[in-house]
Amino acid sequence: MSIPEANILPNSAKNRHIVVETRREMNNRGHNNLEYKEGFKIEQEKFLQYKPILLETLQAQDIELITRGMLDKLTGLDATALIEGSVYGVSLRFRSSDYNSFTLNRHISDPFSEVHKWTQNHTNNLKPIYYIQINERLDSSLRLIRINIEAFSYILQGLIKKDRLENYYQPHLESYEFPLKDISYKGIFSGIIENRKFKV
Repeated sequence: MSIPEANILPNSAKNRHIVVETRREMNNRGHNNLEYKEGFKIEQEKFLQYKPILLETLQAQDIELITRGMLDKLTGLDATALIEGSVYGVSLRFRSSDYNSFTLNRHISDPFSEVHKWTQNHTNNLKPIYYIQINERLDSSLRLIRINIEAFSYILQGLIKKDRLENYYQPHLESYEFPLKDISYKGIFSGIIENRKFKV
């Protein structure tokens, strides 16, 4: 399956599987996560706050949250987006700080690890294609990270095969953290949003 490399503001979403991978990392980077009810409330608030950015980024006519369901738990999908008459799965992560990195939740030994969701065979499974993470910054700007999951899955598979994936695991986060400044990753865009303009 050929996965197109999307622009941050794509001219067309036709024939493009758009999936944005996010989770609830709002108030800390440690393993003492918020209560689920509180985390859902914050995620809902952030979704409404950044909905115009998500709609513009995806070139979508509408986008709705679907968290707390089976799709959320098993595939990481948080929303559905209407793009040129078709509905696509969307998964979102919002952060209250910018650490110039992105994370994949849960250790690979956990059956619900995001590593499994990113590396599974796309033919027979519902799988995210794009991941978008929005980080809030001290200067009131935002960092937007977009990842082509299909491309990055090959990097993950290579790290697993070479026993190097654990180098990125952060026990206090209970996540794998990939610093943007240290390594050049295929299929990744990172830009700063200021006054609704994207700056690479």
